[in-house]
Amino acid sequence: MSAIYLLSYTRNIERMCAVAMRSCYSSKSADELYIDPSFTEEDIKRMLAKSNELGHLDVLEHGSLTFSITQVSRAFTHQMVRYRLASFSQQSQRHIRVKADRPWYVKPPSLTNQKYDELMNQIVKVYDELLLDASIKKEDARFVLPNATMTNLTMSANPRELKHIFAQRCDPAAQWEIRRVVWGVFALSYLIAPNIFASLDRPAGGIAEVQDKLKSTKELVDLQRPTFNAMEYGRLFSLNIEDPELTLYALKN
Repeated sequence: MSAIYLLSYTRNIERMCAVAMRSCYSSKSADELYIDPSFTEEDIKRMLAKSNELGHLDVLEHGSLTFSITQVSRAFTHQMVRYRLASFSQQSQRHIRVKADRPWYVKPPSLTNQKYDELMNQIVKVYDELLLDASIKKEDARFVLPNATMTNLTMSANPRELKHIFAQRCDPAAQWEIRRVVWGVFALSYLIAPNIFASLDRPAGGIAEVQDKLKSTKELVDLQRPTFNAMEYGRLFSLNIEDPELTLYALKN
């Protein structure tokens, strides 16, 4: 089972992006607007909606969210790290040894017969044998490991790039694992910034099935946000989006 942790995020991220937007059309600078009590929550909502309407999306780059994504396959990470405007740090397959006595690979739900598991068992046996051979380096032994091998990934991105990722990978046409994980990342992002992530851009945003899932996900998160907001800083919050194969957590910053 994969788990996603929202470890860090720009505090008051929506206010930061909104005052950046307003400062483009104001005699006041962003710092003045940020501390101005007359710049209200309604102003924030209006500015963020205007930035989306006008395509003035650079203002969404003034913030960052950092996620720890665990127990995903390298098939997943090969896709995710293509988003070059995000930042990634991945668990080393050279320094972290795969072990047969603990879960080490991801099994696609469509592969229900035993042949897949039998193959994985054979692979890890060969891998162990290679590691015992003093003439073979660890970085060479790992060449027998498949795309299914589990790994952990740290990802940081600004809201603009996250919206781009959601628009592509929340699409039903996306591969099942990255689609599931990205919906989890979306839910955690929406927990923090509901105005920024109120909608999904196309292509995913133009699909009726996606709009239904978006609506139900937002409703679940909206119900839980008051509990998260009331928590003390430094506490870990468990976010439920009713996916038995995915656990979500947000660290209150």
